[in-house]
Amino acid sequence: MGREHNKSRLPTAQRFGTSLALCPDEYQVKGTVGTMQLRSLDYFATICAGIGKKRMAVVMAENEHSLLAAMRAHQQGLIQAVLIGDEKKIRALMEEHQLSTEGVRFHQADEPEKAVTLATRLVLEGEVDYLMKGGLETRTMMKAFIARENGMRTGRLMSQVAFVENPFYHKLLALTDSALNPKPDLAQKKQILENAVEVFHSMGVECPKVAVLAAAETLNPKLQESTDAQALKEMYQRGEITGCIVEGPISIDLSIEPESAKIKGYDSPVAGDADLLICPDLVSGNMMGKMMLFMGARSANVVVGARAPVILCSRSATEEDKFQSILLGAIASQEL
Repeated sequence: MGREHNKSRLPTAQRFGTSLALCPDEYQVKGTVGTMQLRSLDYFATICAGIGKKRMAVVMAENEHSLLAAMRAHQQGLIQAVLIGDEKKIRALMEEHQLSTEGVRFHQADEPEKAVTLATRLVLEGEVDYLMKGGLETRTMMKAFIARENGMRTGRLMSQVAFVENPFYHKLLALTDSALNPKPDLAQKKQILENAVEVFHSMGVECPKVAVLAAAETLNPKLQESTDAQALKEMYQRGEITGCIVEGPISIDLSIEPESAKIKGYDSPVAGDADLLICPDLVSGNMMGKMMLFMGARSANVVVGARAPVILCSRSATEEDKFQSILLGAIASQEL
């Protein structure tokens, strides 16, 4: 069960027509747009409009969906597009789709590895705020991105945070990590959790409710995900994890379904109202995310933990998913 909070100590917050349980004063993080409950990916554009235009470099921008999504955000004034790749091909694709080049910066790069190296240099020189993978494989992008000579490592674990707008849930639901860390140990799960909470803070959500998932809500010493979930909750109770409310071990139904919590008599501020799901491993997170998409959800994702956020959408992802991910990357690139 989650730690009890003294409600008399909860501050009054600027509201946006919805309510959100706040952390105690010592765990407050000032968001950019106040305290809000995010109900739709469409909120991302509203947040972006209030934080100033961020500069995003698209690596190998001659990928059609990536280019169209980037230019959509650029033309709406939400970001500045920096396009890296074969400039001749990029301009031809823009002309084909009748896209203006006004305000767009171009950088020539003939090979994917050189394009990533150029992009990381632009980050280090303060010329761009975050990156997006275009027409190259994720493996190629990340191998060059994390190369020590490119200076993008920070000592933190990199992890992906995915936000899902599910028609069957009352607000956006985030899950992590479904892309980078196959079988994280306890220390890595703590970093994955903290990376995701930092993204919530950048969105103005001051105290996200975190569900550390396991097969059941009772501790099972034989299951590593169960003991890890219990350990993360204890870290939260000792004040080693802040800026959120942590519950675990907790099953997926208790995390997102209030009726299940009511039937089982499970009392927790996270029950039926989770903002963030910490998945036991990459496979479970990946399967859960794809199943939600199959059932009609919309999504956006961002990789954090390096010197700049990275958008790693699949090359087959829709333009809409890439557009929302671009906005999420802009939000995550803020310095809190």
